[in-house]
Amino acid sequence: MNQHFRQPEPMILTLGEALAEECRVQGLRHVSDVSAPQLLLDKDGKLRTEFSFFDSYVILIPPGGEALRDDIAINVGDDRCKWAYVPDHARNIPAAVLAAKPMWIDEVARLDDIPDPGPVKLFETGFPELDRYGLRLTTPAFIPIIGPYGSGKSIFLRQLLINLWRLHGWRFLLTSFEEKVKPRFQRDLRRHLIGTVEETWNEQDISLADAELNRAAVFLRRKRNTVLDADRIVDRIEFAARVYGIRVAAIDPVNEIDHQVPRGMAKTDYIGNFIMRLKQLADDYNLLMICALHPPKDGVEKRLQKNGLLTLNDGADSANWGNKADIGFCMWRNLHGPTLLHIDKVKDHETMGRPTLCEMIHDSALNRFRIGRIGYEILQDEDNDQ
Repeated sequence: MNQHFRQPEPMILTLGEALAEECRVQGLRHVSDVSAPQLLLDKDGKLRTEFSFFDSYVILIPPGGEALRDDIAINVGDDRCKWAYVPDHARNIPAAVLAAKPMWIDEVARLDDIPDPGPVKLFETGFPELDRYGLRLTTPAFIPIIGPYGSGKSIFLRQLLINLWRLHGWRFLLTSFEEKVKPRFQRDLRRHLIGTVEETWNEQDISLADAELNRAAVFLRRKRNTVLDADRIVDRIEFAARVYGIRVAAIDPVNEIDHQVPRGMAKTDYIGNFIMRLKQLADDYNLLMICALHPPKDGVEKRLQKNGLLTLNDGADSANWGNKADIGFCMWRNLHGPTLLHIDKVKDHETMGRPTLCEMIHDSALNRFRIGRIGYEILQDEDNDQ
């Protein structure tokens, strides 16, 4: 079609004839209902002739019509399309058309097209020494906790979950793979809530703690005779976010998921894809996504024999644990020393604090940690002591 015969005014594409008629009533001349594919394309799947007269299009959609909008734009040419939501009142339709946005603005945008997110909200951890040091959490975020068996990852994780519930009211999901929710999880979480040794508890203490746990926690268990693979765990965490309103999802340990690497895909690529699915889920529901995992035994032993630092890059199967982390923790217990917590990565030093090393002192009666010394000089001090 010769450019001379094209219409300079945009054609308004609507989802439904009723909306098309409203547009005409409001003075828009070129309007067409394209709510069904056959209204836009001919029998050969090509754009119908009557649409080819136009240089540009504005797609009016209701909330929830985004997928159909995208299909329409691809068919008529996304570079010629803008879009807008249908306004609350018909009289505002012309203004909505004038203010229509280019396609894919959530992916490709100028600075002015990106909405201002407002001030970043920062949250304390509930570990007083770390909070005084300046460590802050933000949501959404992806947080791996890497450490060998017996390093205290689960103790630290459960203590952190209760801290976040008490401080911020964040309901959490905790996976149950290696241990039973009752009695092990229940007992350990009761200790954090009650704050005294088990021998001193009375019936009222237990009743109040369990009532609080019912408000604070949901548990993801492995169903008997079923495969708990990546698809299933992502689906169940999303269900918990929608139905129970969780703000924190804790997978402990990731190694116990039935990781089924597709044929022809490298394990490191599979892990990277899995992490990106978790990060997307965190973004969609504004979650803290926490993954505890065991690193390969041999590499960790060699590193720690010389008082080296355990890092996120020591995570099993992939450097993606370090590359994609927003905040990252590593835990280990030296042979003759205390448990050490390496805050290996903090995404934004200006707001969330800086990486550091912490000495963790374990209270065996309450099965919880308190923070001792903080700073990388701890390793040098241990070298001098030996």
